[in-house]
Amino acid sequence: MAVTGRARALYQRIADDLRAQITDGSLQPGDRLPHTEAEIAARWKTTRSTAVQGLKLLINEGLIVSERPRGYFVRSRQPMVYRPQAEFHKRPLSPEMDQFITQLAEEGREASQHIEVQVEAPPRKIRERLQLGDDELVVVRKRVRYIDGVPYNSNDSYFPLALVQGSAIMHPADIARGANVVMSELGHEQVRALDEFHIRMPTPEEAERLQLGPGTPVAVHLCTGYTREGKPVRAVSNVLPGDRHVITYERSREQLGTHPTIRPALQNDLETVVKLWEHAAAWLREEGVDQWQYPPRVERIEANIAAGECWIIDVDNAPVATITVDQHADPDFWTEQEAQEAALYVHRMVVRRDVAGLDLGSAMLDWASRIAADQGKQWLRLDAWRDNEGLQSYYRTRGFDHVRTVEAEGRKSGALFQRPAGQVRGRGPELRTLPHS
Repeated sequence: MAVTGRARALYQRIADDLRAQITDGSLQPGDRLPHTEAEIAARWKTTRSTAVQGLKLLINEGLIVSERPRGYFVRSRQPMVYRPQAEFHKRPLSPEMDQFITQLAEEGREASQHIEVQVEAPPRKIRERLQLGDDELVVVRKRVRYIDGVPYNSNDSYFPLALVQGSAIMHPADIARGANVVMSELGHEQVRALDEFHIRMPTPEEAERLQLGPGTPVAVHLCTGYTREGKPVRAVSNVLPGDRHVITYERSREQLGTHPTIRPALQNDLETVVKLWEHAAAWLREEGVDQWQYPPRVERIEANIAAGECWIIDVDNAPVATITVDQHADPDFWTEQEAQEAALYVHRMVVRRDVAGLDLGSAMLDWASRIAADQGKQWLRLDAWRDNEGLQSYYRTRGFDHVRTVEAEGRKSGALFQRPAGQVRGRGPELRTLPHS
């Protein structure tokens, strides 16, 4: 006979019943449990030790606390909002208060802190993150932060001793302008940080330092700060009791740099162009579109690069898109009469998917339209995949008129579009053209 499950022990069912009352709001934070140990035992027709075992289970889960001889109470939680991304925000104007105290004062709560400064050999996790040798020492600023007299978290900041000796970081007082500013003054400006979160039970030292009750897990936020050159200059360990914090991140989509640039591709950009093409082909395949499902024509790309017809768009020195423009009218698609007309033709336009929502495609088409006008052309033209109706719609919304669709043997492209040279839609960011180097 198959075993379908084991009945829960009586002490677990006692805990389940009380936990349900806490979860559904019947018992609110701060409420005293309505029954004593003896009353719970009598209600469940069991021994007092079994009732106590069920209550201890809820204590270990952090749901209730024992306040003898008054009884058991639902644990009150008034969490602090912890914002890791606030490190690089501007400092508060009041010099006697750091960001923590200012934040809590705004929430109507009384905040304080205790700071100690020590020179010591760092623990292994800090030594590794600061890339220190075995004999190198650190300065550690150890801070416990309190809200309404209760220790809420600890914040220990480690700095290589060789970098900060003799500075304000060595003094056990709040640094009104902030440790990051001091590091900048010392020539070690932090421009980026690596954040790690570890969720675990506290060590005995942490439990004592933060006065943690049984069953209270902690989140350990390890933050390593780096200079522009990639040198780690600060490591911070924040210990955040789970019953006292809500960790809040504010995220926004990274926008383009101030001046996206477009430049002629060089021979050493061949791999970049190929990877952008393959990236687009993979995305099209995922979307169920059969466009570009063949190996990239590397020889043709090389020829376009050599002729100065292939261009790359960079944002913050990273290539994110490519476009090829030439004066070649494909005889499979365009008539001999059309080929005689002054036109510039767009090929192989690709935008990396992580910036697709920023409308770089429109920016490249506007750029190509200006180039066509500067060269005295009448038209900006392109041929699109016949079965890719989404792409054809895209070009229509960018001011292109559908000329006709041609079905050439062995070719799956052939939806022909054009718009007047010099026509600019202004839907994407303006690209700054860099000359041939």
